[in-house]
Amino acid sequence: MKKYLLWIGLLIISATLHQCKNDVTDPAALQNVQFTFGLPSQSPSGGRTQAVEPTTLLLSLRNSWGDTVFTNKKIALLHIGSRLMTEPIQLSVGTYSITDFLLTDDDGTVLFATPKAESPLAQAVAHPLPYDFTVSGNDAVTVEMEVLAASESSPEDFGYVTFNINAPNVLRVAVFINQGNSLVLTAAHAAIYHLDNPPIATYNLGAKTNVISFPGDPDNEYRLYVDLNGFPTYTKTFIYSELAAALQGEPLKVIFHQLSIQIDAELGIGPGRDFHLNLEGVAGGAVNVDWGDGSPMEHFTLPAALFHSYLPLQYEITISGDLTYITAFRLGEGGPKIVGMDLTSLVQLSTFEAIHTAGPTSLDLSGNPITSVSLAGEPLLKHLVLPVPSFINDVNINGPNNLTTEEVDAIIKQIHDSVIFWNTQNGHLKLDQNWLTPTGQMVGPPSATGLEMLQDLKDHYHWQILPDPGA
Repeated sequence: MKKYLLWIGLLIISATLHQCKNDVTDPAALQNVQFTFGLPSQSPSGGRTQAVEPTTLLLSLRNSWGDTVFTNKKIALLHIGSRLMTEPIQLSVGTYSITDFLLTDDDGTVLFATPKAESPLAQAVAHPLPYDFTVSGNDAVTVEMEVLAASESSPEDFGYVTFNINAPNVLRVAVFINQGNSLVLTAAHAAIYHLDNPPIATYNLGAKTNVISFPGDPDNEYRLYVDLNGFPTYTKTFIYSELAAALQGEPLKVIFHQLSIQIDAELGIGPGRDFHLNLEGVAGGAVNVDWGDGSPMEHFTLPAALFHSYLPLQYEITISGDLTYITAFRLGEGGPKIVGMDLTSLVQLSTFEAIHTAGPTSLDLSGNPITSVSLAGEPLLKHLVLPVPSFINDVNINGPNNLTTEEVDAIIKQIHDSVIFWNTQNGHLKLDQNWLTPTGQMVGPPSATGLEMLQDLKDHYHWQILPDPGA
């Protein structure tokens, strides 16, 4: 009996120690942290001549990797007898370094501060900044700090360039347009808002990395709007202190995607160099087409039938305007070779169709809400990426094409994953080796794993698969 009780006791002790260890090392654990300090006497009588009491701590922290946790975070002060203590903040377990420690009044004026190392006042305190402390997983943490009066010294004496905490928030912003496979800087207009108030500031951005600034609390939420003619407005909501820490001095990149199609009119299918494209979508939407050969830009209203004849050279077609209105993209049969396409801007594109055209070799639809895609008789097609999960229910990759077993398996898996996720019933998938004269053989062909997924689509989700995977 005694041995049994001893064994139970050891188990309890072991479990307790194990739990304690987990508590300490668990990076997700949060602990309350408070900072406490006394205010120094300034008059010969020992009383403080400072008539205004500090109400707020401005705290800047870095973690043990040197990353900024926050900058000038505002923390309310509590008066406890002759000492002050901050309201608790929560931090994950780990080691932190205090880089700024400033006490302000309600107007934001710095009244007291902890000097930084190597500053003239550094020797006046036991722990100049940066000062490290550790948060464990066991108990709340109280960090003892020392401060000196700011009114009797200059900011430089504390190691600061200025105590002007109301200095403007500064951002570096660069605006780009995609052109083929590269990004090109462009000019634009921008504005910063706080909540639903009128704009704090507006800017004319050049085709460069722009430095913009705006006033306000760095811990407030702001909204950046960037306008470029012919594109939907770019919007970004952010807290300045968090965004600045994340960017680490790098510019904020704003990218406007236009519909871009690269063609080679020296190669193609059929006679002539005629390019055909039908765009469908919300009635009334308008697009601007730059044919890339020096001819005048043309303007179309949706639905639009685009047509242009080319000399046997290489070109890039760019389409801007109401691109978010476009829901269907249908390339005409034949025409010049399609070298590449960027369809990122078509955020409402649900239907893509290219039947018996010269390209594309690779097509990425992962950023489009595609439900139907037809790439029948595409002899150059080697790679297709579909969005996952999506409501896709109709796919035609009938050959001839250059899809390998691995590529066909990847397409089948993308479809299978989406069907399972959304429980999409009664879809269609065509993958015969010939789009005009069915052979009963599959492109690729799929591996045994691919065939199992096809059979699952047929048996459990009632998809029509051609050729029949069970035949």
